[in-house]
Amino acid sequence: MNKQLVKSFVGILFALVSVALASWLFQFEFFQSLERKAYDAMMIARGEREHTNNVVIVKIDEYTMKELDYPIPRDKYGTLLAILAQSGAVAIGVDDIFPTVKQDSISLAQNAQFLLFHNYAPNVYHAIGPFVPSDDNGGEVRSIDKEAYQTLHQHSIPTHGMHFPFPRATYIDERPFDSLAQLAAGVGHILLQPDPIDGIIRSVPFFVEFAGDYYPTFGAALAFAAAQVDLQKITVEETPLGLLVRAGQLEIPLDQDGYLQVDYAGPNDLFKQISFQEVLDAFVKQDKSTLSIFNGAIVIIGPTARSIGDHNATPLAEISPNCFVHANVYDQIMMGRYITQVPFAAQLTLVIIMALIVSIAAILLKLRWSVPIGVLLIAGYLWFAFTAFENTGETYALVQPLFALFFCYASAMSYTAATEGRQKAQIKGLFERYVDKAVVQQIIDNPSLVKLGGEEREISTMFADIEGFTSMAEKMGPQNTVSMLNSYLTEMSNVIIQEYGTIDKYIGDSIMAFWGAPLDDPDHAYHACKAALDMQRKLLALHTKWIHYGRPVVNQRIGINTGKAVVGNMGAEARLNYTAVGDAVNLASRLEGVNKEYGTRLLMSEHTYRKVHDKILSREMDLVVVVGKTEPIRIYELIALAEEVQTDATKRFLEYYHNGLEAYKKRAWKSAIDQFQQALTIRKDDIVSNLYIQRSMLFLDNPPPDDWNGVFVMTKK
Repeated sequence: MNKQLVKSFVGILFALVSVALASWLFQFEFFQSLERKAYDAMMIARGEREHTNNVVIVKIDEYTMKELDYPIPRDKYGTLLAILAQSGAVAIGVDDIFPTVKQDSISLAQNAQFLLFHNYAPNVYHAIGPFVPSDDNGGEVRSIDKEAYQTLHQHSIPTHGMHFPFPRATYIDERPFDSLAQLAAGVGHILLQPDPIDGIIRSVPFFVEFAGDYYPTFGAALAFAAAQVDLQKITVEETPLGLLVRAGQLEIPLDQDGYLQVDYAGPNDLFKQISFQEVLDAFVKQDKSTLSIFNGAIVIIGPTARSIGDHNATPLAEISPNCFVHANVYDQIMMGRYITQVPFAAQLTLVIIMALIVSIAAILLKLRWSVPIGVLLIAGYLWFAFTAFENTGETYALVQPLFALFFCYASAMSYTAATEGRQKAQIKGLFERYVDKAVVQQIIDNPSLVKLGGEEREISTMFADIEGFTSMAEKMGPQNTVSMLNSYLTEMSNVIIQEYGTIDKYIGDSIMAFWGAPLDDPDHAYHACKAALDMQRKLLALHTKWIHYGRPVVNQRIGINTGKAVVGNMGAEARLNYTAVGDAVNLASRLEGVNKEYGTRLLMSEHTYRKVHDKILSREMDLVVVVGKTEPIRIYELIALAEEVQTDATKRFLEYYHNGLEAYKKRAWKSAIDQFQQALTIRKDDIVSNLYIQRSMLFLDNPPPDDWNGVFVMTKK
């Protein structure tokens, strides 16, 4: 067997074993703690994120305790609530518990005063402390605390008959007394469960279930109030990554256990803060400037004095009052900032790919190349993971992949040192000069091809790519993948050649081809479009064959652009390739990727459309700025050749769609929505119609500026 092939197989083995070893190690708490610390470091490095500016923390601090003692007399609490409501607070959250008072004259008088003032504050949300056992106690059936149920049920969220793995409370350990609960606008639970490994609060149980009802975490209760969410209409559904809470316009992703990963906005001092006693003092002095901070604010009253003990560690602070956790939960919901784990398959695939690169590079390349490759790969991955976290909230493992790459590189280098030696390494470097004999023979047969560079021509370029190829290949295995890929590339290549195209290169499952070179072709744009349509039909024919052999069916995405490009033999003198380069080629590649954004299969640029508009059936999609460009380009979906007969449904769909698009361009948002909805009655899964409906609804409330030209800037390739 070829030595290079043997080494590659060894490299693959090292990569897979290293990934498996790292995965096994990170089942232990010590290594898990390293991953958690890396996550915390990433959050600290990100710094302060965009956040709301209407949260005010009223602190029960040392100064307040000195002046009022603790627990705070209830009549003072009532005074505070009335002041906050009078000062324009949108919602007031009280992170404190008010059980039934002692039956003495002072307590009863204070309580009566508390309830009297509370009447002037109809927007107060109180905390409840549910008791969640550490286990299910062997399935023991517990009776429901009927008094707590009757008091709190009015503030609950119905389960709609669905049961999800939210923590289940056997009873409500701490809650507002009955008369107070009746006055409350709502309640939220204050259950915080530190990470069992290091005691840090990184997530909160979003709901706690009690007596068949859900009660939201305290910060979420305030967010629902601010967003005017109807609690009775809140729903929960399962997703591939966990759970999704739908609350009005809010969509809140949770993990599989029903926990919300807290996206801390930054240090605690980014929230406005004022002492409980200072508010009372400002009211007595009629200090309107101080009290004005509550106008339009979400106010959270909570203990910050360390002597009270309501503190925990967070990724940003060794000790932090728990009321700031609730403030961050409120803030991230209102800002739509959520932290989610990338799918396990995506993470694993990425680590395996990196391990394969490191392992094979260490075995096949010299040290001066393999080390920089490894360093750049690690740096690139860390940058990618940090950027993904910063921009989207997606979290990738940080430490585990580094361990896998280290094991992989160490194994590969040990293997190389044991089997190769310096002499074989020198021979290997020498023979690397004599590769690509086919190119050499081509130069011998036709010396005119030896010239580097080429000529500028107008060509039509196509990029075709299999959708989801990586995950499919992982499931099929190498042999079946190669067989299926060869079958696909053969059929697609035949179509391209039959339509006078030139195949430039294969890049894994991707094909790059162009029309108009080396031979002139006046109809190069039309031939490219016809080839693309024929490729889609040929792929459908392949589906029948693949299904028969038990193989999966795949879809392909195609991008076509027409423009000037440099075409010719290019590369190093020892390695030439007949290819095309230029912005027009790059745009075709971008359009292939843009298909993902619109749920389409065939996209072409306006440059191609102008050449073939009378020969094909298409629909205008959007005016976009693709990644890497600054000028907008109008893009079209290629549907069929003009001569091909279309169904009445297709004709009506395109009529509604084009009418909607014209209305959208004219800023007739309601008319556009109506036409796109009509189009959706024919094609319910049309992503583009839904997209324009969403944009039109947005512009109804927030019209674009007068110089708006409808351009959409792409952020993905």
